[in-house]
Amino acid sequence: MDTGDAADRSENIGMQLRRTLFLAAASLSLAVSLVPAGSAQADPKNPTPVAVYDTLPGARIGERVGAAELATTAPPGQVSPQTVACDGDGTSGKRVEVLYMREATMPDRYTQFLPMFRAWLADTDDVYNDAAATSGRSRHLRYVTTTVGSSCVPVVRNLVVPAGGLATLDTSIAAAQAAGYASTDRHYLMLTEATSICGVGQIQGDDLTTGSTNLNNGLAYARVDAIPNCFGENAIAHELGHTFGAVQLSSAHSDTTWHCLDQWDLMCYGGTPSWNCLQWNDYRVPDCNRDDYYNANPTAGSYLATHWNTANSAYLIAGATADSDPHPKVGSTYVITNSATGGALEPIGGVTTPLTELSQRTRVDTPSQKWLMGYTTGLQFINVGSRMCADSSYSGTTPGTTLLQYICNGQDGMRFAYLPVGTNTYAIIDWLSGLALTAGSAYPSPVTQETYTGAANQQWVFNSVADATPVNGTVYNIQGIDNRDNVDVAGASTASGALITHSAPGTATSQRWTAQASGSYWKFVNGNSAKCLDLVSASTTAGVQLRQATCSTATTQQWTLRKVANGTFFLVNRYSGLVANMTTSSGSTLDQQVITGASRNLIWYLNPA
Repeated sequence: MDTGDAADRSENIGMQLRRTLFLAAASLSLAVSLVPAGSAQADPKNPTPVAVYDTLPGARIGERVGAAELATTAPPGQVSPQTVACDGDGTSGKRVEVLYMREATMPDRYTQFLPMFRAWLADTDDVYNDAAATSGRSRHLRYVTTTVGSSCVPVVRNLVVPAGGLATLDTSIAAAQAAGYASTDRHYLMLTEATSICGVGQIQGDDLTTGSTNLNNGLAYARVDAIPNCFGENAIAHELGHTFGAVQLSSAHSDTTWHCLDQWDLMCYGGTPSWNCLQWNDYRVPDCNRDDYYNANPTAGSYLATHWNTANSAYLIAGATADSDPHPKVGSTYVITNSATGGALEPIGGVTTPLTELSQRTRVDTPSQKWLMGYTTGLQFINVGSRMCADSSYSGTTPGTTLLQYICNGQDGMRFAYLPVGTNTYAIIDWLSGLALTAGSAYPSPVTQETYTGAANQQWVFNSVADATPVNGTVYNIQGIDNRDNVDVAGASTASGALITHSAPGTATSQRWTAQASGSYWKFVNGNSAKCLDLVSASTTAGVQLRQATCSTATTQQWTLRKVANGTFFLVNRYSGLVANMTTSSGSTLDQQVITGASRNLIWYLNPA
């Protein structure tokens, strides 16, 4: 399993996303002075960029990703293209240019991580394009690219800088400029082997210039360091978002720190909960309500039609129609099959216990072969049968390390990137190791992580599984996503008024609930007592407990299912508008709480019993 210490695990559990703002810590210096508070408009005669520092939940400053010594590997031979959008000659005009930077005393992992970097860059492109698709448009990052066959591949420069060159953002910018990376047509993304900064991006305060002369269409730098819970697509997309101009201080949900309060999305830190921004995929894409900084087709007269809209950045390729490709979608479920063997990824034996290694065998589409795409500042593979995450075995980072399933906790070993290598075919790269998932010999030979070469046994097809929407009359186990306990009746009582608790998954009928449609609402009828899930009292107060009661027309027994991901929901009480909450103490009583996207205790799987 991925072995962060207990504090790290506690900090990460329940944190679906986002970074806590990290402005100007004592060891870090701002590259420039901040624009005066309350002013979103920089002086165009003397543009002054702001350096916005960020850290992600659980990021461990000073610790390097994959700190264990990596085995020396020879450079891979010709591999399948790792594609992004093509535009012109791949060099001229406004471009995002990527620099891998290290000091001479730091590890040289360019060869090891190049496939990972390209996967992150491709996944970042999907982040912005998926958001544009919701407006019927397309947006692709205009990277500096080279061609492989008929495909375009992002260029990642390999740059060694002088000692001390990565001490601060200022020194890293100076080192990049000294090496010639100072074009006014570029946004430079620095991926470094330093461990002093999680993520930082420059932004210009220019909300009123809506066209190509906006100050955010000029030279800018972003940096992401190789520290755990930071190095990855989420931080890359966020820091590039700053360089594109997100989030201007005049936006409706500005938090005055160049972020937003629209709980949650790529550039937001929380704030007032919005039912429109609580699906897992909303955590990943920019501007979930499309009203603060990114909308590819804003309504005439709206804020983003009259103020700077990052969807109009010169560093994005704009398309008039949507072209969202069939990449793995957060919140969807897939059977993942290997191109060489045809076998489906699953825990060996289909068991649901932690630490079980993963293999691949004949596809039969059982729950153990289905994987829900989760998101905790990066893509996670959640097994539908066990509700555990694929993970790098015991934090392994060397070739030959296997995969196993373990309780989801957001560590880097259970975050992955997908690298496009063909139509609906991808390499899967582990964030911690930078290695590709590789099918071994016949089942039960475990899947291992190996240096990416493009071999067929490193290519995986994501086969979409139908959305697990509730079906009237179906019996379910209602399972909490954090502790994986099932909703149960205390003491398996059949009495009206018995409190609702939670227990380890089992076959008891008191853990089974029949979903009954009631107009646009649902009732849940216990399989042991034939009583309905209800509130102890008709109250809108947080903390009111749940009970079972004789089924009636009471609105306290009616629930709205607000989708979070495939088969995964908030249970919202019709009467109170509050959500069912999985209390953490063993056997404790469930209650209702105010909705918040940060609490995993409020999210439930509906598993057919």
